[in-house]
Amino acid sequence: MAAPRPWTVLPHDAWERLTESVWTVSGALPDMALRRRMTAVKLSDGRVVIHGAACLEEPAMRELEAWGEPSVMVVPNGFHRLDAHAWKVRYPNIQVLCPADADAAVRKVVAVDGHYDAFPRDAKVTLTPLAGMSRRVPEGVLSAVSPDGRAAHVFNDALFNHPHMPGFTGWVMKTMGSTGGPRVSGLMSLVGVSDRKALNEHYRQLASTPGLAFALPGHGDVISGDVKAVLTQVASG
Repeated sequence: MAAPRPWTVLPHDAWERLTESVWTVSGALPDMALRRRMTAVKLSDGRVVIHGAACLEEPAMRELEAWGEPSVMVVPNGFHRLDAHAWKVRYPNIQVLCPADADAAVRKVVAVDGHYDAFPRDAKVTLTPLAGMSRRVPEGVLSAVSPDGRAAHVFNDALFNHPHMPGFTGWVMKTMGSTGGPRVSGLMSLVGVSDRKALNEHYRQLASTPGLAFALPGHGDVISGDVKAVLTQVASG
């Protein structure tokens, strides 16, 4: 196992409380201009699922803990594991889940309790593997329907919605197709997608979710409004 990274807070925004069941926060990555997103989803029994764990300042962590107990941590692929160990130290009883094909990579930093098939059964919250992803970068989608009927899909690297950035790094990210609106990034298309037709079909299915109000990318801004049209457009790529 790699040397554990302690609880290390990088600059981050305040929690966005999208619905009664979905909170999200965007923050910095070390030595990168790209921003990452962590999302918290409340299960029907009040427990909280953490998707893409990131260490936050204590006031933000206390907000989360007052809302619900972090009980399940989804490490969405083998690269998004930076703060997984620190979260496990803080919450020793949290259940750590990851895609089966990411198991070996995630275990380098934190013990894994199971894969997506071990996700708690819940009538309103599901965790489903994304079709068409490669074994190198397996990913899924965390879907939640809030009590008011609004639905949200939480993605990771399979969906970007990051604005263009200045400077050389910004130019590189733009050239790679990683910035400039909702998309499957060029890099993900190259190394993370094995069957784009299957992925596109899955996006179209997700776009048809009743009450769809939000799509949350792993990097970039929350997509709201006509989310069906946005995901359908992404599926045409």
